[in-house]
Amino acid sequence: MIKVKADELVLLLRKASKTQWSALTQKDVKPEEKVPPYNPSEDPSAGIMNMMKKMYDEGDDEMKRTIAKAWTEGRDKSGGGMNF
Repeated sequence: MIKVKADELVLLLRKASKTQWSALTQKDVKPEEKVPPYNPSEDPSAGIMNMMKKMYDEGDDEMKRTIAKAWTEGRDKSGGGMNF
């Protein structure tokens, strides 16, 4: 069915099969995140650092600024920064 209006065109289509679509295009399909298995011999803070790295890599500019600011303030408070 097609409807033509002054400011839009409405086109209604019926799917050939009644299967459920998770997305309209392949690029909209989000891969399932896999949780790595727990390894007691691994450093506990490594998981947090990996999570922060992933958030930084996938985040927008504001997220990157927030993470960088928190990291810098944490480093300065712990005395890890260079003091001249």
